[in-house]
Amino acid sequence: MHRTLVALSLVAFVGFGGLAACGGGKRKVARVSTDTQTDLSGNWNDTDAKLTSEKLISDAFGSAWIADFQKEQGRKPAMRVHGIINKTDEHIDAQVFVKNIERAMVNSGKVKVVAQGGNELGSVNAEQDYGAGGRVSDQSAASIGQQTGADFVLVGRMASIVDQVEGEKAKFYKITFELISSNTAEKVWIGDHEIKKVITQAGTSW
Repeated sequence: MHRTLVALSLVAFVGFGGLAACGGGKRKVARVSTDTQTDLSGNWNDTDAKLTSEKLISDAFGSAWIADFQKEQGRKPAMRVHGIINKTDEHIDAQVFVKNIERAMVNSGKVKVVAQGGNELGSVNAEQDYGAGGRVSDQSAASIGQQTGADFVLVGRMASIVDQVEGEKAKFYKITFELISSNTAEKVWIGDHEIKKVITQAGTSW
C-alpha cells in the first residue's frame, strides 16, 4: 500500500512538472542596439517613427521655402511642431514622433525650434511669472514678452488601411505633414511618407 501511494505521488509530481514546463516555457530577453529594426506585431513602432521623421525632414529642408525665407529675412526661420492627428486603428504615442521631428530639426542647424503648447509653454510661462514676482535677481530673471514666435507651424496626420484574410494581413500607413506660414497661412511645403507591411502567421484567423 505504501509503495503504491509513493508511485502514484511520483507520477502526479512528474505530470504536474511536465504541465508547468509546457505552460510556462523559458523567456529569453536580449539587449540590442536601439538602431536595430524590430517588427514583432507588425504595428507602428519606433523604427517607423524614426525613418518617417528623417525622410520628411530631409524632404522639407530640401525644398525652396527655407532658402526663400533666409533670403528675405536674413535669418533662420523659427518653427513650432503642432499635434499629429492619428487616424489609424492603433494607439500611437504622438509625442515620440513629435520629438523625433524636433530633434531632426534642431540637429540640422537650419531652423530654430520653439516650444509646443501645453506643458512646454506652460513651464516657460511659469518660469517667467516666477522671475517677475520679485524673488529672482533682475540679471537672471526670464523676461516676459521676449519669447520667440514661430514663423511656421508643422502639422501632421497619420492614416492607415488594413487588408486581411486568414493567416495574412497587410497594413498600409500614410503620414502627411504640412508646413504653414504663421503670418499668411500659406502652405509652403507638403510632404508625405508611406509604409506598407505584410504580416503572415500560419494557423491564425484574423
